[in-house]
Amino acid sequence: MELKISQDLFSHANVSVVEQIYYDESETERYLSTFLALKENGYIIAESFNDRTWIMPCPIKANDFRLAFDIELFEELNQAIKAFITFRRSTGVSPHKCYDELQLLKKTIRVSNGFKKTDRLKQTMLSMSEPRSYNLSNVLKNFISFFPCDQENQILSICNTVPFSKSSSRDLPHFNDVLAFNDILNDFFQTKPIEQTLKFVPIMIWWLVSNIIPMRPTEFLLMKMNCLEPRPDGTIWLKVPRIKDHNDTPKKEIHYDLIQIDRQTYQIISSYKFKLEELGIEDEYLFPRDFYQMFRKRPKSQAFNRMTLYNFDFLLLEFYTEVIEGIYSENNLERIKPGDTRHFAIINMFLQGFNMLSIARMAGHDVIATQENYYSHAEHFSQSYVYILAQHILEEKISNEIPEGFIGWRRDVYNRGKIYNDKDASKMLKVDYGFCKEKIEIFPNSCVEDCRMCNNYIFKPDIDKYEQGIQWLQDFSTFLNQRMNEILLIMREQCSSSLLSKHPGSEELLKTNSKNLVKYMNQKAMVDSRLIEEDRYD
Repeated sequence: MELKISQDLFSHANVSVVEQIYYDESETERYLSTFLALKENGYIIAESFNDRTWIMPCPIKANDFRLAFDIELFEELNQAIKAFITFRRSTGVSPHKCYDELQLLKKTIRVSNGFKKTDRLKQTMLSMSEPRSYNLSNVLKNFISFFPCDQENQILSICNTVPFSKSSSRDLPHFNDVLAFNDILNDFFQTKPIEQTLKFVPIMIWWLVSNIIPMRPTEFLLMKMNCLEPRPDGTIWLKVPRIKDHNDTPKKEIHYDLIQIDRQTYQIISSYKFKLEELGIEDEYLFPRDFYQMFRKRPKSQAFNRMTLYNFDFLLLEFYTEVIEGIYSENNLERIKPGDTRHFAIINMFLQGFNMLSIARMAGHDVIATQENYYSHAEHFSQSYVYILAQHILEEKISNEIPEGFIGWRRDVYNRGKIYNDKDASKMLKVDYGFCKEKIEIFPNSCVEDCRMCNNYIFKPDIDKYEQGIQWLQDFSTFLNQRMNEILLIMREQCSSSLLSKHPGSEELLKTNSKNLVKYMNQKAMVDSRLIEEDRYD
């Protein structure tokens, strides 16, 4: 097995060496010295290398991973796995991944009777999902290169038949469900008493902060109590944790970026901190374990004194069941995951015209190409935005024109032409396939380039020209859609090209394209609102 081992584990020198190593019982001293170095630095908790169980603390995930080396029936393999995991952890592999690799290796060894029955190994791989099978094949190839055995060629042959599992773009919830979640969240915290909302304040802060700042959920939960920094000039800044990997060592470094926030976010976080003081909860972290445990019927002990990702997942699940479904009776919304807001924030930055370097820096990406998967969602979100905005335009138009107004309009509430009758139209200016509400003394000096995108335009064609009018609207909607997609493609290519991104005019071009994209989105929403009104929206 080829390992890149950092000498920083043993001394202060930050030097890495690449070495091909194999398991050899005669080199026990080397495994022990590496184990002891990990133990002394707190990366492994165990009395000795020979212990049946090791604990690997993970401050990032606020969890202790329990690694059980319990395949004594295959004693040599058990010892080899211990050495393998020791070296993996020493090179920077996370506790979670060490735990996962151990589970895969133990399962394989048990199923294959210590690698002797390789046909069972093949069956096991076939029964797994494609990503899991590919992961197992990599772990096995890595382990076999460290611990050669008689069945090495057969195992490698099986592993090499596993197809490459290409990572695909993450499926995000439908935009309409995201907006519904946002509306409910805001209404809940604005209208319900503090006794009812207190439990879910971390959800509100998460939604406010991570939709703007592309943070990982683990970074969000690492926020400190002293995260707010008001300045004499009136601006307010938030200290945002960033996890920096040292790839060759088990050390994970956390540094803090300062990002400016608005006064509303500042007030919500400040009020929450004040409430923690009232409750007598003092901690260095903004989301203490004691606060979370207040709302548990049977509080459980935890290794760390702050909320874990598991805790936050469960709290978000409770928000859906108790608030969204329980109070607001919304039972069919696609659920948002804690990591989704990071994607929303990156997509939002992209659509606003931030350059690739700014997005990479804000998202904590070391490789700019990492953002490619996020951009694939931009077209879907822009289309969803247009459709929802078109609905809102029509709702506002109807509620303004019908005196009693109503919420949640439906097509069967009114017939075409109810809002404007012939008598009303006779007082208006005749234009293509309809009328204009603009004042005669101003018309046409105040006109935009096309009636179809104007607020003052009323679509009311003559009966014999109705289908022509509909086609006229649809053609323009199609044209605007093409323009949107063209701009999105240009922006994506510009963000994906290191050469283009370094051009002096790159940032200005992105901003220009972003403004044009928003312009076309708003224009299309105006046109599509008329097609929705006529029940002719595709």
